[in-house]
Amino acid sequence: MKISAIMPVYNEEKTVKNVLKVLNKSKELNEVIVVNDGSTDNSLKEKKKIKSKKIKILNLKKNIGKSEAVKKAVKKTKSDILFFCDADLLNLKKEHISQILEPLKKGENAMSAGLRDRTFLLNKIQQHLMPLITGERAIKYKVFKKAMKHELMKEYGMEAVLNDYCKRNNIPIHKRVMKGVKHVSKVKKNKKNGLILLIKEMLQVFKFMNKLRKERKEELKREKTKKITNQ
Repeated sequence: MKISAIMPVYNEEKTVKNVLKVLNKSKELNEVIVVNDGSTDNSLKEKKKIKSKKIKILNLKKNIGKSEAVKKAVKKTKSDILFFCDADLLNLKKEHISQILEPLKKGENAMSAGLRDRTFLLNKIQQHLMPLITGERAIKYKVFKKAMKHELMKEYGMEAVLNDYCKRNNIPIHKRVMKGVKHVSKVKKNKKNGLILLIKEMLQVFKFMNKLRKERKEELKREKTKKITNQ
């Protein structure tokens, strides 16, 4: 069973090197594909400091967005399992990777997601009430290939599309809190307009989720009408 890690990177010079170190040290990962999505800082230089045959760098001259960058990376591998990881994580360890991969390594046809560690109460809320938008997740290659055909994958909707595809096809979604793992927020990355960018991103995510819900509702209506017609 071959497992590939895919890490899209856009202007993450302060954190990308440490995240890449952990991915490289994980014995469970057979290869690590890093996609430099048109970064304008020193992200590419930081990535190249980690020398390993296991690491492949895909350098995109223009920023095309996370979903499209990930799709380009997926085309470079034929692994059985894909492990996606953001480049802005803090305190990531090999144990967290194992935790997320566990259900799929056991043979489950599932999607497993890692949640950033917050307070006890917030951890419970994000596990059961909040939309699943985390970038850390593992999924079978074949499942991702089918899900990525959705038209919303062309936009910033990868996580929402994967969630929706799994729900539609009765594929279990496991949520695991990664103890001690944080991330650098957009507010900290961009002090001038980070808060505005964060709000825009969240609104965009909810917009995509709403689109998917409407699609699902229409699909159920069509199925119901078809059943009535066939009776």
